[in-house]
Amino acid sequence: MGYYLTFTYNNLFYGVTAETVQEVFFLPELKPIPEAPKDVIGAVNVRGNITPIMDLNLRFGYEQIDYNLNDSIVILQWQELRLGILTNQIHEVKFIDEQTITNDLSYDHDSLEIPEEKFIKGFVQEEETLLLLLNVETLLRYREAQEFSLDLDFLDLVSPKETLTNSEQLEREKEEINTIKKTIFFPQATDYERKILQKRANNLRDSIQLKDFTGFKPISIFTLNQEYFGVELSLVQEFIKFNHITLIPCTPNFILGNINLRGEIITLIDIRGSFNLSKSSLKKENQAIIVNVEGVVVGLLVDTINDIFMLNPQELMSCDNLETEVNKHYLSGIIPYQEKMLGLIDLTEIILGGSLLIDEAV
Repeated sequence: MGYYLTFTYNNLFYGVTAETVQEVFFLPELKPIPEAPKDVIGAVNVRGNITPIMDLNLRFGYEQIDYNLNDSIVILQWQELRLGILTNQIHEVKFIDEQTITNDLSYDHDSLEIPEEKFIKGFVQEEETLLLLLNVETLLRYREAQEFSLDLDFLDLVSPKETLTNSEQLEREKEEINTIKKTIFFPQATDYERKILQKRANNLRDSIQLKDFTGFKPISIFTLNQEYFGVELSLVQEFIKFNHITLIPCTPNFILGNINLRGEIITLIDIRGSFNLSKSSLKKENQAIIVNVEGVVVGLLVDTINDIFMLNPQELMSCDNLETEVNKHYLSGIIPYQEKMLGLIDLTEIILGGSLLIDEAV
């Protein structure tokens, strides 16, 4: 029996034992490592600890997929060994009974391309989802067996300024699509995306380390009118950017309109009014968080998507400690974050509680 952090990568659902998870953060700028195996896509300096990052897609022989600012890194540790693995989306820390773990697949999964068994310690069938439990010890021992150097001097070979301004090198990387290894991580990134990646990498050098994640809940942090808010990541379907929206006549002000998300019509709402915040105007490019609350799927307009944070429920404080004019009714608690207070939103109450009534027949 034990707790597992679950996540998806390239449409596969994975789990790792929670006690091996050191921290989780959004994808930063990585420094490619000469002589490293192809599946080790780079390294990052986490408070002076140079940590290699593995792409499970490449480790298991699948095609490489494009990276995204919304991707996350999970740092794993076993004994003295550390490794980061790339993920598309973090889900939750969940309890799994050992009796539900099997090493055999039924005929229903015979057609699936399952990663090498030595890196998978078992499978768990959850309704229509097959959960692959990674063998963290084997993964980290594999990393230890690779002969390549990691030190601070190596990461300083290219300064942040040079990385951001080397446009000609970036263009060459984009053109060399058949090159096995690249000298710049994520060469398809725009200048704006690369600045964000670099800022994240810089912040990691001074951030506070999280340790034991047992019982913790991952939350997604975002801003509304320069105030920090969070929602449980288990309710988040995805993060999106959009620039086109279809207005809906005869609807309340908080309903912004509909967007077409890969053939699915999603209603976008602005929850600022529920927190006594002034309504924001749509920009040329906007960000939203698609959430699923008991089958109700809506998009929440946000200013910025900031971070993924592992919340210890025992550290959640009463909203009475919040000194701003933000309406506390829809908050389940607050926590300190970035020298301010972050409000954890009760999405079930705000979406299903009656304050936001969306008549789908309109």
